[in-house]
Amino acid sequence: MEASIRMRDMKVDGKKALEVLDKANNAKANGLDETALSLYSEYLSMVDPSFTQRVWLSMAEIFLKSNRLQEALVHTSKALEVMKDYLPALELKKEILKLMGLQNEAKEIETLTKRLDQEEQAKWDDPNHYYHYK
Repeated sequence: MEASIRMRDMKVDGKKALEVLDKANNAKANGLDETALSLYSEYLSMVDPSFTQRVWLSMAEIFLKSNRLQEALVHTSKALEVMKDYLPALELKKEILKLMGLQNEAKEIETLTKRLDQEEQAKWDDPNHYYHYK
Protein backbone atom coordinates (compact mmCIF):
# COMPACT_ATOMS: atom_id res chain seq x y z
CA MET A 1 0.00 0.00 0.00
CA GLU A 2 2.76 2.42 0.95
CA ALA A 3 4.59 1.81 -2.33
CA SER A 4 1.48 2.50 -4.38
CA ILE A 5 0.94 5.76 -2.52
CA ARG A 6 4.53 6.78 -3.20
CA MET A 7 4.14 5.95 -6.91
CA ARG A 8 1.00 8.10 -7.16
CA ASP A 9 2.76 11.01 -5.48
CA MET A 10 5.92 10.60 -7.57
CA LYS A 11 6.15 13.23 -10.27
CA VAL A 12 8.13 12.20 -13.32
CA ASP A 13 9.77 14.85 -15.45
CA GLY A 14 9.38 13.03 -18.75
CA LYS A 15 11.53 15.44 -20.72
CA LYS A 16 14.40 15.14 -18.24
CA ALA A 17 14.07 11.35 -18.14
CA LEU A 18 14.21 11.12 -21.94
CA GLU A 19 17.26 13.41 -22.02
CA VAL A 20 19.03 11.12 -19.54
CA LEU A 21 18.05 8.07 -21.60
CA ASP A 22 19.36 9.70 -24.79
CA LYS A 23 22.65 10.51 -23.06
CA ALA A 24 22.89 6.92 -21.81
CA ASN A 25 22.25 5.49 -25.28
CA ASN A 26 24.83 7.84 -26.79
CA ALA A 27 27.39 6.93 -24.14
CA LYS A 28 26.79 3.23 -24.82
CA ALA A 29 27.12 3.75 -28.58
CA ASN A 30 30.41 5.57 -28.03
CA GLY A 31 31.86 2.87 -25.80
CA LEU A 32 31.60 4.92 -22.61
CA ASP A 33 30.28 1.94 -20.70
CA GLU A 34 30.57 3.14 -17.11
CA THR A 35 28.99 6.49 -18.01
CA ALA A 36 26.18 4.66 -19.79
CA LEU A 37 25.57 2.40 -16.79
CA SER A 38 25.43 5.41 -14.49
CA LEU A 39 23.00 7.25 -16.76
CA TYR A 40 20.81 4.17 -17.22
CA SER A 41 20.64 3.81 -13.43
CA GLU A 42 19.69 7.47 -13.13
CA TYR A 43 16.97 6.99 -15.74
CA LEU A 44 15.59 3.93 -13.93
CA SER A 45 15.38 5.95 -10.71
CA MET A 46 13.28 8.58 -12.52
CA VAL A 47 10.60 6.41 -14.10
CA ASP A 48 8.02 3.78 -13.25
CA PRO A 49 9.47 0.30 -13.83
CA SER A 50 6.89 -0.51 -16.51
CA PHE A 51 8.39 -0.75 -19.98
CA THR A 52 12.00 -0.46 -18.80
CA GLN A 53 13.00 -3.85 -20.18
CA ARG A 54 15.10 -2.28 -22.97
CA VAL A 55 17.15 -0.27 -20.45
CA TRP A 56 17.81 -3.37 -18.32
CA LEU A 57 18.84 -5.19 -21.50
CA SER A 58 21.20 -2.39 -22.51
CA MET A 59 22.86 -2.58 -19.12
CA ALA A 60 23.15 -6.38 -19.45
CA GLU A 61 24.79 -5.96 -22.87
CA ILE A 62 27.39 -3.65 -21.35
CA PHE A 63 28.14 -6.11 -18.55
CA LEU A 64 28.42 -8.95 -21.05
CA LYS A 65 30.81 -6.92 -23.21
CA SER A 66 33.15 -6.55 -20.23
CA ASN A 67 32.73 -10.26 -19.33
CA ARG A 68 30.85 -9.46 -16.10
CA LEU A 69 28.59 -12.44 -16.67
CA GLN A 70 26.86 -12.58 -13.30
CA GLU A 71 25.90 -8.91 -13.49
CA ALA A 72 24.77 -9.37 -17.09
CA LEU A 73 22.58 -12.28 -16.02
CA VAL A 74 21.05 -10.27 -13.16
CA HIS A 75 20.19 -7.37 -15.46
CA THR A 76 18.79 -9.69 -18.11
CA SER A 77 16.58 -11.22 -15.42
CA LYS A 78 15.40 -7.71 -14.47
CA ALA A 79 14.37 -7.14 -18.09
CA LEU A 80 12.43 -10.40 -18.00
CA GLU A 81 10.73 -9.38 -14.75
CA VAL A 82 9.33 -6.38 -16.59
CA MET A 83 8.35 -8.41 -19.69
CA LYS A 84 8.57 -12.17 -19.24
CA ASP A 85 8.61 -13.07 -22.95
CA TYR A 86 10.97 -10.31 -24.11
CA LEU A 87 12.80 -12.17 -26.86
CA PRO A 88 15.97 -10.02 -26.98
CA ALA A 89 16.46 -10.59 -23.23
CA LEU A 90 15.78 -14.30 -23.59
CA GLU A 91 18.33 -14.55 -26.41
CA LEU A 92 20.93 -12.67 -24.37
CA LYS A 93 20.22 -14.81 -21.32
CA LYS A 94 20.77 -17.93 -23.42
CA GLU A 95 24.11 -16.55 -24.62
CA ILE A 96 25.19 -15.67 -21.07
CA LEU A 97 24.21 -19.09 -19.75
CA LYS A 98 26.25 -20.76 -22.49
CA LEU A 99 29.28 -18.64 -21.60
CA MET A 100 28.83 -19.62 -17.96
CA GLY A 101 28.84 -23.28 -18.97
CA LEU A 102 25.19 -23.79 -18.06
CA GLN A 103 24.22 -25.66 -21.22
CA ASN A 104 21.03 -27.25 -19.86
CA GLU A 105 19.64 -23.89 -18.73
CA ALA A 106 20.58 -22.36 -22.08
CA LYS A 107 18.79 -25.21 -23.87
CA GLU A 108 15.64 -24.50 -21.82
CA ILE A 109 15.73 -20.86 -22.94
CA GLU A 110 16.26 -21.96 -26.55
CA THR A 111 13.21 -24.25 -26.32
CA LEU A 112 11.15 -21.39 -24.89
CA THR A 113 12.21 -18.93 -27.61
CA LYS A 114 11.40 -21.46 -30.34
CA ARG A 115 7.94 -21.98 -28.84
CA LEU A 116 7.35 -18.22 -28.65
CA ASP A 117 8.48 -17.80 -32.26
CA GLN A 118 6.10 -20.57 -33.34
CA GLU A 119 3.20 -18.97 -31.44
CA GLU A 120 3.91 -15.61 -33.06
CA GLN A 121 4.15 -17.16 -36.52
CA ALA A 122 0.84 -18.97 -35.97
CA LYS A 123 -0.83 -15.60 -35.33
CA TRP A 124 0.47 -14.27 -38.63
CA ASP A 125 -0.53 -17.47 -40.43
CA ASP A 126 -4.12 -17.26 -39.13
CA PRO A 127 -6.09 -15.00 -41.50
CA ASN A 128 -8.71 -14.45 -38.78
CA HIS A 129 -6.22 -13.20 -36.20
CA TYR A 130 -6.55 -9.55 -35.20
CA TYR A 131 -3.05 -8.85 -36.60
CA HIS A 132 -4.72 -8.77 -40.02
CA TYR A 133 -7.50 -6.32 -39.11
CA LYS A 134 -7.26 -2.73 -40.20
